Amino acid sequence: MKFVHLSDTHLGKNEMKLDTRKEDFNNAFKQAIDFALDKKVDFVIHSGDLFDTAKPSVDTLIFAAEQLKRLKENNIPFFIAVGSHDIGVDDTIISLLEVMGLLINVSSKKHYLLEGEKIIMLGEKINNVSIYGIAGKRAKIDEIFRNLVPKDLEPNHFNIFIFHHIISDISEKFMDLPVSLLPKNFDYYAGGHWHGFFESKYGKGKIVYPGSTEYNDLKEMESDQAKYFCFVTQENGRLNVEKIKIKTREIKILEINCNNADALEVTKEVISKITPNQNKAILIIKLLGKLSKGNKLEIDRKLISDTAETQGYLYAKIYLSDLENPETPFVSSRKSLAEIEEEYLIKQKYEENEVLVAKQLISLLGKEFTPSELKAKQLASKEVIRRLLIDN
Repeated sequence: MKFVHLSDTHLGKNEMKLDTRKEDFNNAFKQAIDFALDKKVDFVIHSGDLFDTAKPSVDTLIFAAEQLKRLKENNIPFFIAVGSHDIGVDDTIISLLEVMGLLINVSSKKHYLLEGEKIIMLGEKINNVSIYGIAGKRAKIDEIFRNLVPKDLEPNHFNIFIFHHIISDISEKFMDLPVSLLPKNFDYYAGGHWHGFFESKYGKGKIVYPGSTEYNDLKEMESDQAKYFCFVTQENGRLNVEKIKIKTREIKILEINCNNADALEVTKEVISKITPNQNKAILIIKLLGKLSKGNKLEIDRKLISDTAETQGYLYAKIYLSDLENPETPFVSSRKSLAEIEEEYLIKQKYEENEVLVAKQLISLLGKEFTPSELKAKQLASKEVIRRLLIDN
């Protein structure tokens, strides 16, 4: 048995509103399809987010259909559990591709039965392999996973569970569910939604996240992690997961210390560090330190970006978040809020009696009172107003 496992292809993603980046995502997907055809795999599985949006453009949909058709023409089925980006309000565009016979959505409604609180997964079978899956929804996900029951899980089959959720073993901070809620007795847990590679043991099986096939944002680019899909084989009962590195666009990171420089000097320094590039790479520029004077917003980012493009880069992203402006004196005020409010009202040329009424009303704003407290406050306010009327 041999198959390709990929995830989070996000076809149609137009990062930085550049069509070239959209083509990069297409190219990464095509590399996986080319590999599957070359290795004559038994099937391909996808762990969700085939598309970047539930309503992909026509050209993106056509591209996906063309690639899936190549698999179909070579009798290689494509199994998917839809991800959070694939799901629309009513349905998913994946359904259209399924009707066309280009893929099998094992997370669709027809692959489930409800028996009381139990959610019975029907799955699909191919030779001695059973494939089950669940859609990448977040609502009540713990409850759903607790009630998942695979139907006819045969011990002599190789059993695969496809899901699009982040488990606690990857990140307690970003997790969708604790790993303990994954259904038991599967041989391969095909994870998605996490954009980095991850592999671990679970029961008798193995959890594998291939990660996204392309860099979805600048944070991923900065991580300097390669992108992969997985080639999974089983021979003589031995399971092997091989990471296949995807050829992605070159990322170059330039860090510059800007201590004791002003905005003009920083601009000149950055430009001097931008060397020619022949690969249409993406340039990430991180400015560090503290300026001697001026403001970091005075740095000429347009000139820097234009220079990067002239030197052959696809585009440059300039980070200012780690660059500090010069310290400015901080004047502390020990006045109470009531004193500040009174000074403001006087500066606005309100009369003394008007200031008194305003202060009384301000003191009541945003507060909750019991009926007796509210009555007392109303009487006090009326008394203030009565005295003001007498004085006038």
